[in-house]
Order: sequence, then C-alpha cells, then structure tokens
Amino acid sequence: MKRRFLLVSITLFLIFSEKTSLAFDIQGIQPVHPYGIFSVFSAYNIEKGNMGMMVSAERSIDPNFYRFSLNAEYGLTDNTDLILNLPVITNYYSSEGLADTSIGFKQKFLSEKNLGPAVSYIFTFSVPGKDQFSSEGRIGAGLVVSKRVGPFLGNMNLFYYKSTNSSLEDEIELRLGADLSAAHDFHFLAEFLVKKSHFSENVDQLEGRVGYRVRFSPDSVGTIGIGYDFKNRTPELRIFMSIGITYPFKKREIKRIYEEE
Repeated sequence: MKRRFLLVSITLFLIFSEKTSLAFDIQGIQPVHPYGIFSVFSAYNIEKGNMGMMVSAERSIDPNFYRFSLNAEYGLTDNTDLILNLPVITNYYSSEGLADTSIGFKQKFLSEKNLGPAVSYIFTFSVPGKDQFSSEGRIGAGLVVSKRVGPFLGNMNLFYYKSTNSSLEDEIELRLGADLSAAHDFHFLAEFLVKKSHFSENVDQLEGRVGYRVRFSPDSVGTIGIGYDFKNRTPELRIFMSIGITYPFKKREIKRIYEEE
C-alpha cells in the first residue's frame, strides 16, 4: 500500500513538474523607455501628439529562447496614452512565432504633489498569437504609482489578467521598479517581479533585474539589463537590450522627471 501511494505521488509530481516547465512566460503589456524601467511602468505620460517607439531583444537561458519586441506609445491627450506591444519568439525548443499582441490604454488621474505620488491606471487586452506562446487572449487592468525623491524615482505596478480560456488561472503580477539618476545621461535601474501566472495557483516567479540606461540624444535612449528568477530559476538567466526613440521631443516633463541630478 505504501509503495503504491509512493508511486502515485511520484507520478503526480512528475506530471505537475512537466506542466510547469512547459508553461511559456507570457510577457504582457510593456512600457516604452524611458517611461518605465524594464517592464515596470511609470505613471508619467508621453504627452499629447508625441510618439515613442522601442525595439528590444531578450535572451532567456533555461529555458532557452529569444524574444524580439516592437513597442509603441502614442499620446492621445496629455494624460492618456495608447500602448502597443508586439513580441516574436524564436529558438524555443526549435519553435518560433508571434506571441500575444498586447494593446493598452494608460491614463494618469493623479499628478505628483510635494508629498503625494503620481497615479495612473491601465486597461489592456491581448490578441492571441501562436498557441505555444499564448494565453489564448486575455483582458487586464493595472494600477501604476510613481514618486520622485531627489534623483530617485520609484514605481509600483499591480496587474490583474483574466484569460478567455476558462481552464487557465487568473494572473496577478506585482512589479516594483527604481530609477536612480547617477549622471545627466546615465541611470541605474532595478526592478523586482512577483507573479502568479495563468499556469499556477501559487506564486511561480520571483525575478530581480538590474541594469542601466544611457541617453544618446535628447530623443533616444538605450537600456541594458540582466534578470534572475529566485524562485524556480526558470528562466535561470535573462538578458535585455532595447533602444527607445521619442518623436517629436519636447523638453518638458520627461526632462524634469528623468534627467534631474
């Protein structure tokens, strides 16, 4: 009897482990830099009529894959942005394809005061990509809080996603980010992600990321970073690179927020 119980337990464990390891890391809505850290949004907007574009590359190790993304953000009003995230996956167990395309609306409803933070909300939905890389479409909402203290900018994001596939769990994600202005055109970046994904009933990702951002010109920035999952080590390591461009550039809020010394 004990042997039979042990055999059943081991079998269930292996099945669960295999399911967890095969669950793909769905990216979700992402900010255009410098209006965020890596994946953490700031509550500030790109302003009416301005447009930001970003191309990014991510190298994941164990599981191994490349993710190339095109992000865009457009200022519908001074307080409302339209956001697009289009990711493509390659070299994932000899498979490749378009992942979920995310579209979102970010609106700032509380401006930063002397003691109070800036606060925005985000509504987002995803168009399904290739089955292997998809949540089969989902809707979500998030709250974004940002506060500057001297050269330090702190951000907190809380997201909730619901898949159109009723067999998948609801996803909850906490994103924490920090931006430290070390020099006029150089910033140290750090963020921490806590996620309960669509494929688990418990928290299955605790990932820390660090890196830096360099401003090449008044309207272009480059970001590089590295990430590590402290919980399941899946991925064991992640490397990020991106280039963001804003057009047309106005030396107003973005300069005041991101380039103060």
